[in-house]
Amino acid sequence: MLFLAVFCGFLAEYALEHKIETDRERQYAFSMAEDLKLDTAALNKVILLRTKRLEVIDSLFLLLNGPVDTNHLADIYFYSLLVRRFAMVQFIYNDGTIQQLKTGSLRLIRSRIVSDSIVQYDSRVRRFEKSQEREEISIQDFKHYCLKIFDGRIYYKMTTENDRPRRPSGNPALLRYTKEDLNNLIATLSSVKSSNVACRSFSVELRNKAAGLLHIIKKEYHLSDIVAAGYQLRPDMAEAVFKDSPSLQA
Repeated sequence: MLFLAVFCGFLAEYALEHKIETDRERQYAFSMAEDLKLDTAALNKVILLRTKRLEVIDSLFLLLNGPVDTNHLADIYFYSLLVRRFAMVQFIYNDGTIQQLKTGSLRLIRSRIVSDSIVQYDSRVRRFEKSQEREEISIQDFKHYCLKIFDGRIYYKMTTENDRPRRPSGNPALLRYTKEDLNNLIATLSSVKSSNVACRSFSVELRNKAAGLLHIIKKEYHLSDIVAAGYQLRPDMAEAVFKDSPSLQA
């Protein structure tokens, strides 16, 4: 009888531990799904803003490629300031859950397809972050040559109290610059464009992977209340970010 009592106690303890781990597994799955929703929303926003940013970069190139039209100096200042602003198109990874899983809790995810997909997704995000770091270096190079052409006092007046860029009044003059200065500015602008195009493509790929992983987690853990599509940034919201940007047809 004593042996049976001990054995039954062991089974009860094992069942309790199994239930605790199962509950933790489901909680991690739910938390991961929530993080993926945030990632999907952020990437949707980044994709749209990078598309608008590409239009701004092309517009600035057109204004700098040839004799500078003094009637469009305000446009040149405004576009150059928008190109310099990296934070508004940067993807910030919601990795709270994945960081917990990587400390040893990933073993709780018993579904092989889910655990493998999480590891693959995290790896792709880390590669994307490296691409963004390289892009930031290109922007720093662009800023360096901006200092040779644009008046910093004008830039100062172009930033509002809530850190929103605004078009300068009138047509503020550029600094005295050399042909080499302008060529270097255009060259670094080209690098920024290449980085923006690459990061936009990477964002689309990553958004699709996030949605795919979210679908897998929903299916494996029956999380029917999680929406895979994520938050969609409306076009009019993107326009608000670039609201002072004139039509490219003008």
